[in-house]
Amino acid sequence: MSEKSGLLNDEFQNEIGAIDFEQIEEVARVFQQESEEILNELDGLILRVEEDPNDQDRLNVLFRKVHTIKGSVGAVPGGQLLGSLSHEFEALLMRVKQEERVVSSAAIELFLKSSRLMKVLASSLYEKREIFPEELSEAIELIASYGNFTFSNEPDGVTSRRTKQAREVVSNREQGVWLPMEEFDSFLRLSGELLVLKNYFNLLSQTVNMRENPELFEKKQTEFSRDLGKISDLLQTKLQGIRKEKAGECLQSLPLLIRQASTELNKPVHYQFDGMDIPLDVSLGQDLQECLVHLIRNSIDHGIEDQFERAVQGKSSNGNLNLQIQEGPSTYKIIYRDDGRGLDKDRILQKALKLGLASPEKAATLSEGEIFKFIFEPGFSTKEKITTISGRGVGMDIVHSLVMKYQGQVEVQSTSGQGTQFMIEIPFLKHILVESALICTWSSLQMAVPLTSIATIASCSDLQLTEFENLRYCQFKGMTVPLLTYPEYCTPGLINLNVKSTTALIIRSQQNYFGLIVDKVEAQTELVLKEFSALLRGQKGFKGLSILPDERVTYVVEPAELFNLLKEKEKSAGVAA
Repeated sequence: MSEKSGLLNDEFQNEIGAIDFEQIEEVARVFQQESEEILNELDGLILRVEEDPNDQDRLNVLFRKVHTIKGSVGAVPGGQLLGSLSHEFEALLMRVKQEERVVSSAAIELFLKSSRLMKVLASSLYEKREIFPEELSEAIELIASYGNFTFSNEPDGVTSRRTKQAREVVSNREQGVWLPMEEFDSFLRLSGELLVLKNYFNLLSQTVNMRENPELFEKKQTEFSRDLGKISDLLQTKLQGIRKEKAGECLQSLPLLIRQASTELNKPVHYQFDGMDIPLDVSLGQDLQECLVHLIRNSIDHGIEDQFERAVQGKSSNGNLNLQIQEGPSTYKIIYRDDGRGLDKDRILQKALKLGLASPEKAATLSEGEIFKFIFEPGFSTKEKITTISGRGVGMDIVHSLVMKYQGQVEVQSTSGQGTQFMIEIPFLKHILVESALICTWSSLQMAVPLTSIATIASCSDLQLTEFENLRYCQFKGMTVPLLTYPEYCTPGLINLNVKSTTALIIRSQQNYFGLIVDKVEAQTELVLKEFSALLRGQKGFKGLSILPDERVTYVVEPAELFNLLKEKEKSAGVAA
């Protein structure tokens, strides 16, 4: 080896040694931290520009975000392709600003495609993987599209948005919840109050003698109990609150879904969302979004007519979707409707008969609402042709399953030629499972029945009881209601013939009423619910247990499960549920 080549090799080794790999890792880490939030916001920002193409503030926000991505990816190894795409995106936005152009629907389509591909390319950088050939091909094609892009005078927007309040799109659901510093400070203050209360309790036990001064001890104990109750309630409220985010943030992907579906099917659609400021639990928001994805797809594909058919019927050329979220005393109400052709009751019934979901005899007695419920059956679809949007018969089944997951209910109303409405009602979630309940006993079994599920309490001696097919019934509000003891729910037949000296709890589960017989009602209290361990998970009709202040164990009744036991019992007895 020559002396010259040896010197060159040494210089090369020195250059390699000069590379700071830790610095490269830090650059990549900072890029991921900075870009993830921007890329998650990008679709929402693009749709806000489409909502009002003349709003320069919205255009400037989008421009700054894309510019930030372009600038930060430049120092990341392997980020050249993402940088080139971001550069073209930014350049077209600059043309719009400088030439005072109105953002056309073609530009919006290009921006949305770019946003999707930018997420894919960024993901490859996060995961440090090679770009797939199809991704490379799509990126090159998309970059070329920017070079060939021309503005035209076409009408803007396949869809329009009339959301009541423009909102910043912020998502915090991927890795947990985001806690503002003021909320964090409030938790610190609460912990301080708990510390003071602990010291107060220690001082009370050391300085006040219960035997020598029982009145003072009782007074101090009452004060301690009151303060502890206030702090506990406040802590529970705050913990539940940090799991919530605004409905508009949970459902931020729906506008893009509507736009894509309406474009693919060539059906212009307007939509209006109300109640987007109502806070929802994060997990509920995610499941609600999945429900609405299927409802929207079915509306646009099945329900909304094409422009010609709507014109023949005297409707506006644009279909209309409306979503309204309401917050009641104990439930969320989600009302979703379209103004399409409505559900075909006869066609649904024929399909149900074909699938064996109902007999001809039963079909003749079904109400309209009962017929519409067939659409929630797994695999049920009246559409002959499967499309990329719907037609596989799985969407509505998922909607029903997710609603039942929260012990909610869904009702369907439809008028031919006018549209369809889905009303979903879901009880508030309690992640800190505190139940207000009545403590009851039957023989040696102690049960707690949730107070919210009790319709009324009556003495069995005041009720008119009848027995039929090994089942016992009573009258309540003009209805014949099954009335059984807990052992009778779990076993065939009637065990106790004389129940006149007992108490009946009439329980409501969704739209259904049934009765539970107990020996006596002991007290009303608040319980901290504990889930069953693996060993006790098979307890029928209960959702968990709780330890009372006197250290007794009580089983907490699950009304929905108890009603399922009743249906099984009625089925075995040959009685229609």
